[in-house]
Amino acid sequence: MSSHLFSRLEESIKNRKDTFLLTITDYPDEKLIGAKALLWPGGDFCTEASLLPLDVRDLITVHCNKLVTKKRSGTVRFMWKECLVECFAEYFPSPLHLIVAGAGHVCEPVAEMGRMLGFFVTVIDDRKEYANRERFPNADEVVCQSYLEYFRHVDISEKSYILLLTRGHKYDVISLNELLKRDCQAGYIGMIGSRRRISGVFEELQEDFRDESFENLYTPVGLDIGSETPAEIAVSIMAEILKVKNQKSGDSLSSQIKKFAKMGFHEGAGKWTKCSL
Repeated sequence: MSSHLFSRLEESIKNRKDTFLLTITDYPDEKLIGAKALLWPGGDFCTEASLLPLDVRDLITVHCNKLVTKKRSGTVRFMWKECLVECFAEYFPSPLHLIVAGAGHVCEPVAEMGRMLGFFVTVIDDRKEYANRERFPNADEVVCQSYLEYFRHVDISEKSYILLLTRGHKYDVISLNELLKRDCQAGYIGMIGSRRRISGVFEELQEDFRDESFENLYTPVGLDIGSETPAEIAVSIMAEILKVKNQKSGDSLSSQIKKFAKMGFHEGAGKWTKCSL
């Protein structure tokens, strides 16, 4: 792959765009076998093979539409001037976007774990002494901006996972007011806070969103594992996010097989081995 094409692929991933890396695996002109190209869902096409005819590029784009729609890798084949053209399309999905609003002590381990888990991590806070690279060297983005302005303009999709770890309920209300107005909802919104704080947020929100079910709002945020320290709270939060993302129960895996322990894992061994872990 040329350095230019690699840079474009890297840029697309950084900008959270689905991208397909195309490799020509069969073509009448052997010089073009192995040539690379990039294809985006909108139909944009970038190739390092300058000799590839425009009509072939158009045919590749058309035949890759099914793969683009289904968001999966695969091989496409078609005839061009009575010759076979074959192309392998490798899908590079845009990373999930973890947005952490509120750059306090809990945010630091959350941002680190988010990066470890493959999320594109954005930290947002309206205070310069909190939202800076010194505190979050590994975050993909550190934004110092008002919550209202940020959530009014940021791109939101089902791949957005948003954590509200702000320093006060008024900032939660401001953020949620902007988020709930969107046509496209985030895949997950989690909000930290005490019962009193959460109650106050809901009271204010219900004035403007009487028909809102708040189904994708998780508060208090995290799983109940007795977390106390910022790192433990971060584990609880990220575990809940993974539970939602992967659509799992969050139950202990051992609960699936404990009933077989009474049989010593012998009498029920056949059933035990079929348990899905």
